[in-house]
Amino acid sequence: MRTFEDDGGRRWQAALLEASWGNVLLVFSALVGDDTRQQLLDAQNMSEAVSRLAAMSDDELRSLLSTASAWDPGSAGA
Repeated sequence: MRTFEDDGGRRWQAALLEASWGNVLLVFSALVGDDTRQQLLDAQNMSEAVSRLAAMSDDELRSLLSTASAWDPGSAGA
């Protein structure tokens, strides 16, 4: 899990979630409020996803957050 700030100074947590069909989602949760977003992560497995998340800069996380869609647990991995 990683904590970072968006361009407006809002703090977010980024966490990984194993989804269906072998996909890994990057789930963004605002630390204040109830905004939650999801982004499919280009990783072959959870181990690779953990390594990728650890290596990402805050700028990379902000970029992924900007293209993330609203959290929809029913579509995880679709």
